[in-house]
Amino acid sequence: MKRGEDLKIIYVLAAAAAVLCAWATGLRGLALAGAWIGFFAAWTVGIAVVYVLAIWVLGLTIDLDKPVPDDHPIYRWIVLSIIGMLCRAGRLRITLKGLENLPEGPFLLVGNHRSNYDPIATVWALRGQGVDVAFITKPENMKLPLVPVIHMANFLVIDRDDPRKAVVTLRAAAELLKKRVVNVGVYPEGTRSKQAEMLPFHNAVFKAAQWAGAPVVVAAITGTEKIHKNAPWRRTAVTIDLCARIEADEVKSSSTNALGEKVRALIEDAVAGR
Repeated sequence: MKRGEDLKIIYVLAAAAAVLCAWATGLRGLALAGAWIGFFAAWTVGIAVVYVLAIWVLGLTIDLDKPVPDDHPIYRWIVLSIIGMLCRAGRLRITLKGLENLPEGPFLLVGNHRSNYDPIATVWALRGQGVDVAFITKPENMKLPLVPVIHMANFLVIDRDDPRKAVVTLRAAAELLKKRVVNVGVYPEGTRSKQAEMLPFHNAVFKAAQWAGAPVVVAAITGTEKIHKNAPWRRTAVTIDLCARIEADEVKSSSTNALGEKVRALIEDAVAGR
């Protein structure tokens, strides 16, 4: 299903139901038009609420401890539909740059982290290019409503406090890349920075690309830190700059510390406009 079609379905269903309800009132002319508008608004909200509740209930049935090694197109569509709604609710205007740095095969996407909207904006922007990305996230996010469904779309949870469990997650990410199930995204900072400067990197995340023999695509994101101040009254311009690609051979032959230093410098230069 193409980008945005999930909302079109809601609008079409709401419009059809509103026509029937308005016509059943027996009103005609302007009164009929007014009734239709009222019913359309009510049905749109009602269908959206039912949709959200259905996803929430579905999330309660998901076993977060069970690995998801294969692609599940239905769950991916569900996740994308939620992300699309969040982007519209946040009133994002996304500019995606550096498409020439996207490889033909699977890749590890590594970027800076400024807002909770970073993975949302990135997944939505890349989906418009026909590129699917599943992010590595922290366990706390899985406790939020609607979020557990991302597990079935190959999003991975990493325990930053337990190195052994973290390695298991990175191994799973490498397997997803090797099997070409989905591209994997990660933020080496581990958590979002509340200031403009990047936090220290957890360079072990590059192991996933090394084990998979995959390139690293570097993403510099700006603007997402302003969304919470602007939405819903004003649009927020978000720029995602795929500023570089580190080929698989270099990734494999470099130390994770060297990769971290290089990626950090590339992001800083891109954010600064150099």
